Amino acid sequence: MKNSMDRSLKRAEEAQQVAYETFFVDGKGPEGGAETMVMDQIKDQMSKYLNVPWNQIDVKQMKKWGDKGFAKVKADEWSKPNDVERAHFLKMLAGGSLRKEL
Repeated sequence: MKNSMDRSLKRAEEAQQVAYETFFVDGKGPEGGAETMVMDQIKDQMSKYLNVPWNQIDVKQMKKWGDKGFAKVKADEWSKPNDVERAHFLKMLAGGSLRKEL
């Protein structure tokens, strides 16, 4: 059980590292400690460009996004979500466990 948890945490760290290196100019995410919300925003934006459902964005898709040459953003200029975007993310997260991986 401990080994599977370690593997899961390692995969999540790797995905976050790849996302930050691919999405942000300096490879570092925004300060503030809301990594989960930042990862959801990154996946949402990548999914719009790649035309892939946001819940299916993984490390492979992130690397594909980077290979396509989309512009990277500066972490400090990347906006925090406003109320409309926050409501959009909460709606996306609803029923997430019921979604099927295609």
